Amino acid sequence: MRRMLAGWALGVVVLVGAQQARLPAAAVWIETVPSGVYVLTSAGTVWRLEADGAEPLAGRWRPGFLTGCGPGVLAVSAEGRLGFLETPVRSSVPVAEEARPSCRGGKVFALGPEGAELLRLDGGLRLELRRPAGALPDAQTVWVEGPRGAALALLTGPTGRYAHGVLGDGVEAEALTLFDPGTLEAVAAYRPETPAVLEQLRALPAGPGQVLVTRSRPGAGAGPVLLAWSEAGLEPVAEGRPLGRSFRWLNAFAATTERAYAVLTPHIGGPLAVYDLPELHERRYALGVTAHALGSRNLDLAVRLGRGTAGDVLVLAGFGAPELVVVDCGAETCRVRLRLPLPEQLASNLAFAPAPFGWRVYAGGAAGGVFAFEVAR
Repeated sequence: MRRMLAGWALGVVVLVGAQQARLPAAAVWIETVPSGVYVLTSAGTVWRLEADGAEPLAGRWRPGFLTGCGPGVLAVSAEGRLGFLETPVRSSVPVAEEARPSCRGGKVFALGPEGAELLRLDGGLRLELRRPAGALPDAQTVWVEGPRGAALALLTGPTGRYAHGVLGDGVEAEALTLFDPGTLEAVAAYRPETPAVLEQLRALPAGPGQVLVTRSRPGAGAGPVLLAWSEAGLEPVAEGRPLGRSFRWLNAFAATTERAYAVLTPHIGGPLAVYDLPELHERRYALGVTAHALGSRNLDLAVRLGRGTAGDVLVLAGFGAPELVVVDCGAETCRVRLRLPLPEQLASNLAFAPAPFGWRVYAGGAAGGVFAFEVAR
């Protein structure tokens, strides 16, 4: 069948018309770009959402991530090569199949197999430069602005000395390393004191020259650390309270210059934590939410949409039930604005795009449902 028809339901409160499209396999990743909304399924097919349903695109892809790259979208082919969804362009260079690349200035930055190398490709996905990286095989590249311009931040130094396995394996990172995009050479690094590790797939940029990491230690568990990048290097400037026990983890999912957000122990119903920056003073709210599924590399079951009339607007997965939870976080407290039940378990990241009165949020389900809801500011 070339087109899957969509169903419509009337929304309430913050919902301005909820749309549902039904795909033949679970939706595992949704990516929004100026040219449209794209959904990757567990079967390795990609669908483009349209007003009256979803249109399948040619190609077979690994059911992991999609990556917006300007107006286009990148995916990893079944053969382990990067490609743009709606063109026949494929790279000839193998890449790390679980790692998510990034784009900047018309260039694509990706990891080679097992994270051993950092690659720079041009807009046609031709290899320009490669350098040793020693990154996690599933690391996600992010950008940090600092005294020397922008740098690529990667979790490096895979180690099994703290084999928690919350993300599906027992490998964590020994360091966060910044790489110059022009030379792909390392320009700064932060290495927590052994036996601590950095237990995440990515760092979180928190404004110019600042980046947040999750450090885990035996006996203390996970806690946030705020790093500052200056001419002196990459150094810690604040440490948040750790969770107090080995193998207790937090998923820090969003950061701004003023605040960072995490769900503590997301697999056992922990609270939403708000960290005031730069001191990392912490407030906790038991709201019945989660931001991660055990064993998954998808860290995006929660998102910060932006500033609303009552503060920051967050959307998170509900804990223990298939639902989305809209939360307003102001200067003094965080409150649930709405709980939105879903007819099936959430299987994808949460993605969003601007809408006339706020944002349109997308979520994919384990039975192939794709749900879109408008959240007002």
